[in-house]
Amino acid sequence: MAGIPFSYGEKTRLAAVALTGTIVGLMLGNVWIGLAVGYFLYSLWLLHQAHLVDHWLSTGARRSRVPDTDGVLGHIEQLIFRRRTSDRSRKKRLKKILSLYNQSASALPDATVITNNRFEIAWANDAAWLHLGIRGARDSGQRIDNLVRAPEFHRYVAHFDPDSEIEFPSPVNRQMILAVRCVNYGEDLYLFIARDVSQRVLLRETRAAFVANASHELKTPLTVVNGYLEMLADDETLSEDARKKLKIAERHAMRMSEIVSDLLTLSRLENQEPDTKKMKQLPVATLLQAAVADISGTTEDFSHQFELDVDPSLLLHGSEVEIKSLCNNLCHNAVQHTPAATTVQVEWTATDTGAQLLVKDNGPGIDPVHLNHITERFYRVDNDHSRESGGTGLGLSIVKHIVQRHRGELDIRSAPGEGTSFTIRFPAEVIARETATAL
Repeated sequence: MAGIPFSYGEKTRLAAVALTGTIVGLMLGNVWIGLAVGYFLYSLWLLHQAHLVDHWLSTGARRSRVPDTDGVLGHIEQLIFRRRTSDRSRKKRLKKILSLYNQSASALPDATVITNNRFEIAWANDAAWLHLGIRGARDSGQRIDNLVRAPEFHRYVAHFDPDSEIEFPSPVNRQMILAVRCVNYGEDLYLFIARDVSQRVLLRETRAAFVANASHELKTPLTVVNGYLEMLADDETLSEDARKKLKIAERHAMRMSEIVSDLLTLSRLENQEPDTKKMKQLPVATLLQAAVADISGTTEDFSHQFELDVDPSLLLHGSEVEIKSLCNNLCHNAVQHTPAATTVQVEWTATDTGAQLLVKDNGPGIDPVHLNHITERFYRVDNDHSRESGGTGLGLSIVKHIVQRHRGELDIRSAPGEGTSFTIRFPAEVIARETATAL
């Protein structure tokens, strides 16, 4: 009872009730009956006071209407009022913060839309109207993919991937290209951000056009240069020193031709859709065997060892030119970037989800910091060794694009001293089995 804050008035009332009850009890001949009646009446009065406090709380707990109480009930009133005052201050602060957030989000140049887990719009900033044609107040509760009518966006929402970004023309302005990304945050909320990347796309297309045009224009002169260098190298009247220099020039000219050829291939892969009419069921095992045979027969001192485990009945629906290029580039890459006597495993096997192509070596390996970049054009882990081995720096970039065009996934794993493995997984939709023909 020490924790209950009895006021002076409350103590006085308790003493008065006790004295009055005692006097009445003596008059009735039983003190306890008098005390019981007195405290019962006092309890009724306290219950009335509690009812007044309850009515005050239910009508808004205004300070101007606080019941005239003291003691425990008065202390409770003070605690309630302090808590309400503190809550009001906290709500004002939160309201101010929310207002500042809404103002800053509305001022963002990128379109920003918040949806629930059913992709129904909860809020959108001003830029969402300019980029996506979405107004937050008008379109609240609408599914975002019902308002943004783009096939790419519909696929993105249907197969949500927080690590991916898509590009498509704005539904408001077809000349504007948007890059859209969605992230999941809070309790089942999604944040869509759309940026205007028209300049980036234009720059990319200009660069691709320049590379394609420059490569095409260089191809014919390089062919002529290579032809004359071959003719001069066969001239027996030239000195031995001149022959050596011509061989060096011929080697570099051939390397330039290979770079130009790879640039043209890469440009075609980046800018042209696959020709479905030329796609057919391909015996990947045969293509891999041919690639290994070509590489093994390039030089007399070839010392790499290929271990093949390929299923000849497993077919891939695709472009023969592109899959040949993929097989050759992966096998050449394993040879070019590993020392002599390296063992290279080549596997083409079925999996539960389709088929898998694996090219693995036991070479020096690659530091993990390079793995996310080695499929970029002209990216080299070891520039000196790459140039000596004759690589163009475009092979893995070509491989990446071919894999994407055939709905595959490229997984590269490596560590220093543990070798490198390139795994390509193709879905079951592009895989078939060769049926046995009756004799």
